[in-house]
Amino acid sequence: MLKNVISVIDDAAGSCGKAKVVGEIATDKNIKLGAAITNCMPNAGHTYVDEQGNRTLFRNIPVSSINPHTELFIGPGSAIDMEVLKEEYANVYPYLNGRKIYVHELVPLIEQRHKDYEKEHIKTGSTNKGCGAVSEEKIIRDEKLKFFKGYKDIVVCSNDEWLERLYTHLDNPREYVLLEGAQGCDLDLNHSGNYPYVTSRNVSTTQLLADSGISAERLLETIMVIRPFPIRISNVTPSGEYHYTGDYGTGAKLTWTQVNLSSMFGQYPCEGDVDCYDHQLDYHYIKTLFTKCPPMYLKQLFGPNFLQKDISTITLLEALELERLYYKSIGEDIYESSIIEIPMVSSEYSPNTIFDQSEQTSVTKMERRIFDLDIQKLKNNCRINSPYGLYLNFFQHLDYDFFATIGEFNKMYFNRYQREYLSWLENETGAEILALGTGPKNMERILKKELIKPIER
Repeated sequence: MLKNVISVIDDAAGSCGKAKVVGEIATDKNIKLGAAITNCMPNAGHTYVDEQGNRTLFRNIPVSSINPHTELFIGPGSAIDMEVLKEEYANVYPYLNGRKIYVHELVPLIEQRHKDYEKEHIKTGSTNKGCGAVSEEKIIRDEKLKFFKGYKDIVVCSNDEWLERLYTHLDNPREYVLLEGAQGCDLDLNHSGNYPYVTSRNVSTTQLLADSGISAERLLETIMVIRPFPIRISNVTPSGEYHYTGDYGTGAKLTWTQVNLSSMFGQYPCEGDVDCYDHQLDYHYIKTLFTKCPPMYLKQLFGPNFLQKDISTITLLEALELERLYYKSIGEDIYESSIIEIPMVSSEYSPNTIFDQSEQTSVTKMERRIFDLDIQKLKNNCRINSPYGLYLNFFQHLDYDFFATIGEFNKMYFNRYQREYLSWLENETGAEILALGTGPKNMERILKKELIKPIER
């Protein structure tokens, strides 16, 4: 049996940078990527950033569109929102340039009633994009359900036509076929351990294979994309409602302030870590920040009853987060703190300068919450997916000096804490680290081992 299928999946709760890894595979001139398949829904976004820093958001269309020679497929595990697809198609078109995308005949259409249903019924965290509701209708064969009928160069194929076209690539011993995963294993409906704070489907390589109509015997390798500090979506919806969306197993809650400061000085974030900085809380300044900070951010930081917060009880960490969120609200991700005293990290910047590495989700545009790693969850996901290796993205969160670094692993200097951390990951999971992602751009990485194995016959 020919084995030429590569699966790229996200270990955590999404946003580990799958599009970056897919982009590096798709632009690798040493391999022939014959086909790429997604079974994505519009509740997840995948952002590809080219070498010049140009960002493209993918939702249903494969990120592998960036390779002009790869044939593109959207599988029956997908669901399409026509308004979202039209916008995505326009944004992605420079890569497509008239190329056809082949869609399975059983890809359902998301309508407004699906989004409304989720908003009314799901109170455990949801993007409310209608993906769970449309899947429910498909499962019970609801007669109201409509299916995608095509759009411009996106064409619908019958099951026979879709498989026939796909298997011309699967049966080609000179081509690879790439499965582009969506969301993360720690959102899996059944095996994440996070129910009910999960997504509406199973997230694994075996699910990607099943949704694509591909035998598990065809699998060559799985690349599991991870990050040092997993994220979860905000407890605040874009409309301002507050819904608890779950934590991250035994992983401690962190703040972006802790990650920002620890990465600047090569430390690991932990409870009480910011208290070591020289400071004197100026509550008049803090009250000014509180007044100027948008209510959405205040609700994120202090909870739904933020208006009742006693300013005099705000801790140093809360004050630093408040300051960060204020600067973020005015578009500043590099700023000088007026709360703590920190040394100058570069001759280009003044003392007390902080680099904010916080992130927003691609779809809802709400700031992500961040946590320490729960190693047991990572071990479970490795057991379920048996990855060929781990791609550790966001390595700069461990040490900001590595931001945008490009090179080979054996030529890099890592301090003792970093070496121990990497060894710990490999020993605990039994999976080798393939690369360290150091920035959002394509090829900003430290390569430890080639990502792609030779095709097996």
